[in-house]
Amino acid sequence: MRHVVEVGDQIRFAGGVFTLAGLDGPRCRIVGEDGSVQVLLLTQLYADEDFCVVADCAEPRRAPVWGPLAGLEAGVREKALAWERHIREVETGHPEPGGRGAPREEFAPELRSLAEREAAKAAELTEQGQPVSVATVRRMRTRYRRQGVWGLVDGRTTRARSPWGRADERVVNAIRTALEAQRERSTGTLSRLRRQVGWLLEDAYGPGTVEVPPVATFNRLVHAVADGQGLLDPAVQQRWRTSRPEPPFTPTVAARPGELVMMDSTPLDVLAVLEDGRTGRLELTMAMDVATRSITAAVLRPRGTKAVDAAVLLAQTVVPEPLRPAWAEALAMASSVIPYERLLSIDARMQGAAA
Repeated sequence: MRHVVEVGDQIRFAGGVFTLAGLDGPRCRIVGEDGSVQVLLLTQLYADEDFCVVADCAEPRRAPVWGPLAGLEAGVREKALAWERHIREVETGHPEPGGRGAPREEFAPELRSLAEREAAKAAELTEQGQPVSVATVRRMRTRYRRQGVWGLVDGRTTRARSPWGRADERVVNAIRTALEAQRERSTGTLSRLRRQVGWLLEDAYGPGTVEVPPVATFNRLVHAVADGQGLLDPAVQQRWRTSRPEPPFTPTVAARPGELVMMDSTPLDVLAVLEDGRTGRLELTMAMDVATRSITAAVLRPRGTKAVDAAVLLAQTVVPEPLRPAWAEALAMASSVIPYERLLSIDARMQGAAA
């Protein structure tokens, strides 16, 4: 039994088999075979007596995808969710997870076999105006068990579309090659570029093998290929883009709180009276946890942050406020700007008047 789990693993928990659909810090989301979703602490998962990673499955299931459904068209999304209800009813007798009451007779697992329930669902959908065969219902069941609700989405609506449409890939590659070759040259015209692309195609595939698109189509294709890359900019700008060094930074990813904390200083466009009586600008130095996007500590100082400010940030980050020195005194009324002494005297007079 191994205690290392990854998204997509099948695990045994509380006497059942679940798919690990997501990890969020100390929490995890698991999906049961009936489609029910649970959110648990990892410690609770590990402490279960039945917990283990099912590593010997013949065909491991893939974790269902949840977020992308929000980006689909309403009709496509509703169709996938409708199929999910149909599949659940075939497998469990209830279209919704945790359904109550007796299932319909033709879909009751105690009364009908799985093949009979599949046939009943195909007949029901056909009567409702959606011609479906038993093989289609069985195929949708398989896709649902492997990919979750995402497997029920019509694949024709999720195919990645090329930014240059149905253009021949050989023509696209030739255009890209010609654009890259003219970076160090003076800015040319699209007609000259079209002739160069024609020569490249003849050299690579032979005369007459690959035709150059018409002028209007070719011009649109060139703009689509060069979009965002500056390949149609003037030669001066292209040389400037080419001479820029590669950025030294790489994207940082933090999945757990405290894994990565960033510090930064920002000058504030305000004037304040400093300790010596002079006025000056202030600078705000903060520490931010990347995973949770929360500010863990902040220091407001005159402009010119020093190393000691970073030490103060570190101390504030690791020590909760109630445990800091003099925290109780800071909460006392003696540190407040409210005229509490006058309020107490007024309260005493009111108490005497009431008596």
